[in-house]
Amino acid sequence: MRYFLFLIILFLFSCAKPNYIGPTELTRTGNPTMAACPFYFQEERLCLSYSWNQFPSEESLGSFTMKFYAEENPNTYISPKLSPSVKLWMPSMGHGSSPVIIKIVSEGIYEVTDVYFTMLGEWEIRFQLKNNDEVIEEKIQKITI
Repeated sequence: MRYFLFLIILFLFSCAKPNYIGPTELTRTGNPTMAACPFYFQEERLCLSYSWNQFPSEESLGSFTMKFYAEENPNTYISPKLSPSVKLWMPSMGHGSSPVIIKIVSEGIYEVTDVYFTMLGEWEIRFQLKNNDEVIEEKIQKITI
């Protein structure tokens, strides 16, 4: 019984102070899909926007769609020459989450699945362009779970 009580207390105090933000609040506070060029990758002269298909929860993995395009023509999608990558990172704890899966949907459009934040707190979604394993350019979206 003491071990059970200890585990409950440990669990309650082991995470950062939660500040829940769901997809509605994220959109209201400046969802990157609303700006003309939310993330600009200088190396390829491409913009990136993303939108949630399924916001992650304790019960289900999340997914979102990334779209790359030229700033002057946001309706024509362009695949970058470098490889797109996404890393989920919790700066306050110095660790990431499990790797996401990125699939090409069509020219310049990618579906990112298996999005899972391992604990509550402040996270970063790190959008990266890579040459093999070397990160050439990175843009960061802060998010609080």
